[in-house]
Amino acid sequence: MLKANYHTHTVLCGHAIGDVKDYVNEAIRLGFTELGMSDHAHTPEYFMTKEEYDHNYLSEIMTDKDFKYSYVPQVMEAKKNPKIKVFLGLETEYFPEFKEYFYDLRTKVEYLILGIHFFNYKGVNYSPYDPFSPNLVKAYTDIAVEAMSTGLYTIFAHPDLFMMNYFSPKGHRVFDEVCIACSQRIIEAAIKYDVYLEINANGIKKGMKKTADGKDEYLYPRSEFWELVSGTKAKVVIGADAHTPEALGYYTIDKAEEFAKRYDLNIVDYVEFKK
Repeated sequence: MLKANYHTHTVLCGHAIGDVKDYVNEAIRLGFTELGMSDHAHTPEYFMTKEEYDHNYLSEIMTDKDFKYSYVPQVMEAKKNPKIKVFLGLETEYFPEFKEYFYDLRTKVEYLILGIHFFNYKGVNYSPYDPFSPNLVKAYTDIAVEAMSTGLYTIFAHPDLFMMNYFSPKGHRVFDEVCIACSQRIIEAAIKYDVYLEINANGIKKGMKKTADGKDEYLYPRSEFWELVSGTKAKVVIGADAHTPEALGYYTIDKAEEFAKRYDLNIVDYVEFKK
């Protein structure tokens, strides 16, 4: 049973409900001993074109003002609750050309989660929610490895997200040589740079799809990726990726735990934050 969750969003992200207090109260009710708040960090508009910014719904995500005057005060107030440990975090992207922005963010919180929802490749920003090519899988992996190497990130959220919309030329959902090589690079980097890989329970809510060989697979977490993690020294954490307080105890948590038990994984209950 989940004792802690470090991947938690609030209404400030624009696509969740509930404030920090709502999540803390639900976590206490469920018997959690730790809760990390990790709402989406503001992404400046100058990171991309207006069309790309709008395409990624970034105008809906927490602003710098929201962070300073709402999010941080809510978390700091929640920290006073003697019934649970509450941590101040953010989920962020990573753009190498703007890395100083992320270094600055890290000074303002106790931890950062890496969540790659968009990235720049040859001057254009792409998202794993859009169709992926082999070159984009490789570019995603390059960004992930570089981000982990910075020491900024404690957890890599849904590291297998790059396969969500990756298909063969015939339109089949596949896990090919490109996916294998890129998965191995991500796993090796997580071990080398001491970053926790997350089994994302929220992906389970999106249901299953057929692969080329007829298997039913979650869009994420993907079994092929976690089979490669199995038996390694990579640290693994289950994350609710909660967008409602109820999601902290939703059926997807049980499903994620069942999924994790299929493999020989180094599952941890509690995360140690980087200094």
